[in-house]
Parts: sequence; C-alpha cells; structure tokens
Amino acid sequence: MVSNSLQKFAAFPNAGGGLGEDVIWESRGRNAFVSSHRTIKSGTHTGYWTYGPPTGKHWLSRTIAHCLVVDNKVTEEWLVRDEWAVLEHLGLDPYRIAAELAGPSPVLGRAMGTNNEAGAFAGRIENASLCGVSGERPKRFERECALVQGMFDEVWNQRLFNRVPTYFDRQIVCQTTRLRRTQGIDPFQIELIDLLASFPDFKVEVRDIVVLDGPENGLRIAVLWLLRGTYSGVPTYGPITRTPVNVLGISHFELKDGRILREFRLIDEIAILAQIHAGRMAIAAA
Repeated sequence: MVSNSLQKFAAFPNAGGGLGEDVIWESRGRNAFVSSHRTIKSGTHTGYWTYGPPTGKHWLSRTIAHCLVVDNKVTEEWLVRDEWAVLEHLGLDPYRIAAELAGPSPVLGRAMGTNNEAGAFAGRIENASLCGVSGERPKRFERECALVQGMFDEVWNQRLFNRVPTYFDRQIVCQTTRLRRTQGIDPFQIELIDLLASFPDFKVEVRDIVVLDGPENGLRIAVLWLLRGTYSGVPTYGPITRTPVNVLGISHFELKDGRILREFRLIDEIAILAQIHAGRMAIAAA
C-alpha cells in the first residue's frame, strides 16, 4: 500500500486526499468502528504511472473506502474506485489497460477471479445486519437494515424490478460509475438492468452494513456487497466469454420517509474487464 501510494504521488502530485463527500460510520464493540468514506478525487497526470507515461490531462473520479478501525488504526479496508472515469478523462483505452493489468496486477484479473476465495471474498455472510465482514453490529436500526437487505434480495437477486418503487422514492437519484447520474424510477430501473444484464446468472451477497443517523444528511446506510456471476449476457464489456466474475461494490443510501432517496453506487469496471481478459487468456492457453 505504501509502495502504491508513493507511485501515485509521483504520477499525480496535485491529487491530494480528495474532497470528502460523506462518512458513514458505526461502532464495532468498545474499541473499534467502521468508517465508510466517500470522496471525489482529481489530479493531473504529470508523471509515469501504471497506466503509462504522462498525458498531462486532468481526471475526476469517485472513491469509497470502507475501513475497519481498531484501536485508532485501520486494520482492514475494502476499496472501490471508479477507474474507468480516470482512464476516460486521461484519453486512455480501458480495454487495453485492463488487458495489461489482467495478469501482473496484485488486485485485478486473476487475483479477483472466482477461484480466489481469500481476502475480501472468503466465506459467505448469512446476515450482515447482525454480523458482517467488519464484525458484529450493534442491535439497532433493524428496520432500515431489513429494508436494504430486502431490496437486494427482491430487486437484484429475484429480478423483481417492478418492486423498485417499494424501496425507492419516486425521485430517486443514483450516482454511479463513470460519473453517471439518473433520476426517477424508470431511469433508475434501466440503469440497474443495464448493469446486471451482463451477468444474467448473478447472485449478490450483502457483506457488510453500516448505519448512521445524523443532522447533516439524515439517515444513511453503507452497504458492502459482492456480485458473483458469469459474463454470459449483454456484451457490455466486449465479446462474451462466459468467464466467472467477482464484482465488489459499495452503495451509500440516503433515506427519507422510509424509502431510499439517493444512492451512490460504485464498482470498478476495470477490475471487471481485467477478469474477463484473464478468462480469455485461460481459454487461449487451454
């Protein structure tokens, strides 16, 4: 992590730590807490980086860092960055970059694949409202936890997209990858279907839930989730390969009157591309 940060400072010396949009936090016992930190980051590509030589171009993207803090030290972090937006702003080809990272990257491609059940993908979480990957939750906000769990179960896993109005306000605003924004039930349904249609056999598992009610933004819920599926549907990411894919995602929900009014949803599409390319390489080598 230190090595990667040093390289990033060299590539984007004016990037800094980004602009904090929100922090959703919750205790985990007497000496620990979870901080789900959403930021907008920007920088100028003036140095060499994983993506190649300097382009001199500016980029803007969103990041969510879901961190477990024990005794005032971060002991585990689940990080999702909108790397597609970065590459797009730098004028680089996401497919080429993902192909280059599919093998050597320690966190993309083969490392993300469904055969790797270590780290963030280890085991199965039965009920994240009670105990997720960050540990046991305090017994509070049971109704709100049931709301988001029910939404992922019915709308995502059961494909009951007609149930979206049950969980979401009619003016739902969703901000997601590539800095896309939708507003209203119908555009939200279409955007979600577009995401899931590439992996028609998918199953989503809620891995962690954090709830915070505060005067600044009202009641918010951070959800760490994992989509497991096969790239066998709509060819959003190039020719179909039937490659098993893990998609790690984080959603920040803002609630109003018992429904979700806003969602900030992030996945790393470059990680998806890298896994698909790793599958292509495996097929070619067979």
